[in-house]
Amino acid sequence: MTSVTEALQLAIQHHQANCLDQAEQCYRQVLAEQPDRLEALHGLSIVAQQTGQFHYAEELLKAALDFQPNSVKTWFDLGNLHLSQSRFAEAVESYHHALALQPNLVPIYNNLGYALQQMDQWEKAIACYQKALDLQPKCAEAEANLGNALFAQGKLSSDEQTYYAQLNHKLGEIRERAGDLKTAEAYYRQARELAPEEGQYYINLGKIYQQQKDFSQAIAVYREGLKRLNPRYAEAVATYQSPETIPVTPPVTFGEVTVGAYQFPTIPLVANPEKPRPFWSVIIPVYNRIDYLLEALASVLMQWQGEEEMEILVMDNGSTTPLFEMVNSIGGGVIRYYRNPENLGVITNHNIGIALSRGRWIHVLHDDDCVLPGFYSRLQQSLEACPDSIGVACTGFEYINEDGKTIQPGEVVSLYGEHRGIMHSWLSHIGVCGLVTIPAMVVRRTTYERLGGYYPELPEIADWEIFKRFAAFCDWWYEPGILACYREHTQRMSPENMRSGKMARAIRRAIEVSETYLPAEHRIEITAKARHHNFHYCLSRASLPLKAGNLTGALHVLQETLKIDSSPQAVANLFAWLTQDELAPLREEIVSRLFSLPVNSV
Repeated sequence: MTSVTEALQLAIQHHQANCLDQAEQCYRQVLAEQPDRLEALHGLSIVAQQTGQFHYAEELLKAALDFQPNSVKTWFDLGNLHLSQSRFAEAVESYHHALALQPNLVPIYNNLGYALQQMDQWEKAIACYQKALDLQPKCAEAEANLGNALFAQGKLSSDEQTYYAQLNHKLGEIRERAGDLKTAEAYYRQARELAPEEGQYYINLGKIYQQQKDFSQAIAVYREGLKRLNPRYAEAVATYQSPETIPVTPPVTFGEVTVGAYQFPTIPLVANPEKPRPFWSVIIPVYNRIDYLLEALASVLMQWQGEEEMEILVMDNGSTTPLFEMVNSIGGGVIRYYRNPENLGVITNHNIGIALSRGRWIHVLHDDDCVLPGFYSRLQQSLEACPDSIGVACTGFEYINEDGKTIQPGEVVSLYGEHRGIMHSWLSHIGVCGLVTIPAMVVRRTTYERLGGYYPELPEIADWEIFKRFAAFCDWWYEPGILACYREHTQRMSPENMRSGKMARAIRRAIEVSETYLPAEHRIEITAKARHHNFHYCLSRASLPLKAGNLTGALHVLQETLKIDSSPQAVANLFAWLTQDELAPLREEIVSRLFSLPVNSV
């Protein structure tokens, strides 16, 4: 039987992993045995607050005070609970109880000052902030709150306003990284009030509203931020008149171009090539998902320098509810929106956008990814002077999570670092596995015209296939620095494709396709390395469907993995992998199927 101490440790572990249901269950198990266990009462009260059970959270903290009335932490937590509910007088009372027990705690003075400030008791609030700073001169939170209080009373100079705006913005970024969106929002709003012409404060506030799913607020502040950051954007949206009907995608006819032994959709030549063309075409394919769309659009609009330099096309692949209103509300006057009358498939939608483009260089940006400042200007500076042999360029990039936090740098960064120029030996790298992502890559339009668009037969991994195809026939340029972000999240299709076995099958087929067009002198070596690498890649993920309870899916992954590489060494690695304890159900199923095979008598 689990001891109380073990149950408490398990509760804390679940809580830290944000598994709130499991944490609550373990905390309750502790309290059933020891109702006065303060750590469990505190932990369960935090879970209750996180799940919106504020009355229950208060009951738990008051129960803790019944057992230990001189707990400074409990009085402080109770004050913070009241503060979060705008019960300022009760918060002040709780903070005073805590200070009576321990009079030199900086966080309590800071929070007490904030509660008093909300009650318009300015002099008392300022005194609390100053006391906190006397105790800890470098307390940024107290310093910011003091500045905000002085600003509210009109006691800051212009330079002081700028300083405190920057401080609030910095604290907002810290709280946002910590996942405390409510506090981050408050800091960003205050920064905006202190420096209303600083556009970046609006952009960061827009990201907060986006994460909170408050899209109307996000649109409003994104627009204000973009107008301050980009005068060309401000001019365009000021004179824009919205069309009465939603624009429909014009018809596009694709032919075929043969590369190796396979046929790929041709990208038609630019219509009316004698007319002026922008340097950039940015293609943003969308379908239903809006969670990150505003951030993606804003990241491009921030860098838009007029229609003579860049066109932006949003390709709506027949979303259930057209996304025109959202796109138009932030990009009207700049963005061209097209809606397919029906879903034509993700790859065809990409190719239609490319076919409609007029730019000399094309950037495909998915709605859940984004680019960072300098992406287009730095690439353009390099590409305008690059050799004609350059058909593709890419930048450094990073993987981010659902909240926009950095996970890790992209693989290409470790390969090329600070190198600027032609990516030497690139085919030997990209031919083995995908080391770059679509948001970090731009393609000369003539490259698409010559070698074709995305391959519709491989929707799960069309990006890797086209990377290999382009690398086999033209040089790539590398622009150093992290200038693009690829978002990992639960709505991406990749994890589901891996669990079902579709990804392993697509990887195998992509290897077979590229084997027909790789240069003869490198074909055998690159293909062998690709099979070896991707066998291990798929094998390492074959347990994913098993963990999800999909035994059949796990078997499909193994079947496709063996089709990628069935060499004696690969089979030996598979057998060694199957010895893991967690794979017992898979071993038993394989044995069962072997026993069920008919055996001819000798």
